[in-house]
Amino acid sequence: MLRRMVAVTLAAGSMMTTSAAFAQSDVVAGAVAGAITGAAIATGAIVPYEHREPLHEYIVHEDRPSYRYEDEVVVGRELPPGPYESYPVPERYGVPDHHYAIVNGRAVVFHPQTRRIIHVYD
Repeated sequence: MLRRMVAVTLAAGSMMTTSAAFAQSDVVAGAVAGAITGAAIATGAIVPYEHREPLHEYIVHEDRPSYRYEDEVVVGRELPPGPYESYPVPERYGVPDHHYAIVNGRAVVFHPQTRRIIHVYD
């Protein structure tokens, strides 16, 4: 009888531990997904996946001049006001009210008021 009680207790304990481990991994996965989504929201927008390549082709076709920027150009960073020209992104590319510029030879999409970068093409 004692052996059965110990066996049942151990089995129940291992099931609870496994459930807790799964719950923790779900929480971690949720936190990672939330961080990615939060970063996209914090930067103002994202270029929809289906519009990324057509927008890049449009920008390349426009053949705008490139401007030199000393810092690294990355998503989330704010471009300081500078000598570069910015051009509106046509609404058909899914990021209305955003601009693009060519910085360090790379197309950069950003919000014109906050100047926060939302996408960088290599």
